[in-house]
Amino acid sequence: MYEVAIRDVPAQWVVTEQRTVAQAELQAWLPHAMARVAAAAADFGGVALSSSMPFLRRDGCAAEEVFIVIYEGNPNDGPVPVEACAPVVAGRADPATRLVPAHREAYVRLSKAQTEPTTQISGAYDAVELWVYERDLQVADAPREVYYTDYYAAGPNDAVFDVAWPIR
Repeated sequence: MYEVAIRDVPAQWVVTEQRTVAQAELQAWLPHAMARVAAAAADFGGVALSSSMPFLRRDGCAAEEVFIVIYEGNPNDGPVPVEACAPVVAGRADPATRLVPAHREAYVRLSKAQTEPTTQISGAYDAVELWVYERDLQVADAPREVYYTDYYAAGPNDAVFDVAWPIR
């Protein structure tokens, strides 16, 4: 059901906001957190666009802001730390930023229809994780979602984000 692929992701400076939330809180917090990190990114040249990230491989799509959401657990199981990140154009060491190291990740691309209801997204996480272990690879870091379009404006068949696991 899911087509898993691998990509190399270069190091990225991100503006970040972290909060510990459960799934119900996540849905209310995340859009506002993304807006806040996008506003803070203005001090660093703005949010990087998908066109500046060839590893996202979205030929023929408009260049849009990219956001990364990193999960230190499953919010469906209860409150977990979640980090909303905006990759920035002109990153530098600053209290508002951190450097996400270069890494390789296994991922699946999801359409909006595949993300609703939100509980169905866990199947994508499970599929990528299983794919990693079946190939004797190792999960290297927390899973994440990489957003590259306006989720709420997207149609049901539009790709809206990738579910990814950093691997080694």
